[in-house]
Amino acid sequence: MKLKELKKLGKSIIVIVLFEATAAFLVVGIATGFLLKNISLGLIYGALASATAPAGTVDVIRQYKAKGNLTSTLYAVMGLDDIYALLIYTLSIPLAIILLGGKQAAANTSVFSSLAHAGLEILLELGIGTAVGFILILIAKKIHNRTTLLLFTLGIILMNCGISEILEISPILLNMAVGIVAVNYHSMVARKIFSALGDWSPPIYVWFFVLVGTRLDFHLIVIYAPLVAVYILARSLGKWSGAFVGAKLSHAPQTTVKYLGFTLLSQAGVAIGLALAAANSLTEIGLKNAAKQVMGVMTATTFLIMLIGPVLAKIALVKAGETHVKE
Repeated sequence: MKLKELKKLGKSIIVIVLFEATAAFLVVGIATGFLLKNISLGLIYGALASATAPAGTVDVIRQYKAKGNLTSTLYAVMGLDDIYALLIYTLSIPLAIILLGGKQAAANTSVFSSLAHAGLEILLELGIGTAVGFILILIAKKIHNRTTLLLFTLGIILMNCGISEILEISPILLNMAVGIVAVNYHSMVARKIFSALGDWSPPIYVWFFVLVGTRLDFHLIVIYAPLVAVYILARSLGKWSGAFVGAKLSHAPQTTVKYLGFTLLSQAGVAIGLALAAANSLTEIGLKNAAKQVMGVMTATTFLIMLIGPVLAKIALVKAGETHVKE
């Protein structure tokens, strides 16, 4: 999320992100809402569908040493995509909870107040994240020991999670804001921080997905197999068509127009994190079955999509002529 790099790519990146994430949100929301005959759950699934997982795609880019306009555009789109997805989620979930909560929820709050509350949450997350990002860099500049830097950075991340818990805001967007400020304020120090964290992150990724796997209910997957299929097909259509239209309207190179949509299908960390948050919100208003359904469907679709997404990303990069490693 370096602003200098984003400026080089121009306004087309913003257009592409708006179209591909919004299209995924709308297509999945309408399709799942129609299938379940429930607008509220459609809102939730639509919001979760807008996020794109960068990890698997970045691994493909690095493995095949991909370079070119499609690759540069892909990096930028994946970075902005998750931020926009978080904004969609933050605005959509309160509305869904009101509709699902019925008269009791409607009596306690209104659509306008929910949107205002969601807007305040976003401002708090970005504001606190920005302040903490500057503090992180100012102190990290004076730390020259790698282990100490790792411990300090982890402390900052855990502190952010604690603040998020107290204020009931998203730890994902808050920590993302810290990273954005860090890399733009002092890229050299940020690189040291990210390098130190990189050594420690693999077991955290494994731990995260093991915990997610414990919530996978195969019985629910069998019951909701049509929903899983509709979600995957609708999300793929939304991502591909949105990227195609966005790239076309922004006058991106032809290879980007043709192949970008195939590189944006992966779904993992952010979507699962948001699904956990959505499941907790549903549980709080007594909708335990809906919470189980959301976690079961999102875990199953993530597993299936991650089998397909990186493969399609590789094919798209090869077709675009941007890979530099022969198999």
